[in-house]
Amino acid sequence: MAEQLTITWQVSSNFAVNALEDTLAGHSAVEAKPTSKYQLKVWKANGLVITLFEKNLVVQGCLNDNTRRLVQNIAEIKGLSLDHKNAERLAGILPKRQNAILCPKCGQPFFMIEASIAGLDVLFTRECGHADRIRPPMMMLNSRVLPDISVLVSKAISRLAELGHFVGFEILIPDFVLNVLDLLGSAQKEAVSIELGSLRRLEQDGKLKITSYKDGVRSPTTKEEFQAEEDNRILDIAHLTNSILVTSDKNQRDKALIGGRPTIYLPGEVLGRLRIVEEVRTP
Repeated sequence: MAEQLTITWQVSSNFAVNALEDTLAGHSAVEAKPTSKYQLKVWKANGLVITLFEKNLVVQGCLNDNTRRLVQNIAEIKGLSLDHKNAERLAGILPKRQNAILCPKCGQPFFMIEASIAGLDVLFTRECGHADRIRPPMMMLNSRVLPDISVLVSKAISRLAELGHFVGFEILIPDFVLNVLDLLGSAQKEAVSIELGSLRRLEQDGKLKITSYKDGVRSPTTKEEFQAEEDNRILDIAHLTNSILVTSDKNQRDKALIGGRPTIYLPGEVLGRLRIVEEVRTP
């Protein structure tokens, strides 16, 4: 029997129905007749029923590869938010098994890759000692990475992608990151904005894919609260979405490894020299 799914989004004032309609059109959804005066619109697509109410959007039906993609696309629409319970349901449609890194040379699973600089190149070394070019397929289940804020500030992912790493990967950008930008310093906020723009251009060029993630949890409202929560929230999201954590923070790396979360570690000296490497090697 097919797995059943029910997710309820809250609809805010900046939600646009046409954005939902465009998403559903891409999945060949057919509009149906509402069966209640409280239903504004109803669509059916691939075994799912999508119902729009005044304050909620409800998706119900069978979960399969097609409907999984549709639900993930709906989650990316602006103006929709999830409470914690429904956020967990959304995370639940992602793979739950341990997403260990596999070495194609020795076949051993492991949890960390560490970067280093050698001349004008960036080297990535697996725990088993073999080199890794950070190219898919790399994981047991997916090639989804979650860069923490320090990595976004350093613009490391886009620079590494320009050097041939992370090409073909899925880059996860959670709402938590976007919602706390105003709590960063002006220079850090601008750096993250530039990096997100660079990642979008790389996506347009077909080098990688950006995926947003709505965790449905209230974001910090003060800098102190953000600093207290940042590491744990990022790590929680990595676990929920089965992502490889990318960090330059040694403490965060250690927390992730203790928790069994696959991690790519970019030491500070690598980030410091990465810009120079990129400038020399790229036009």
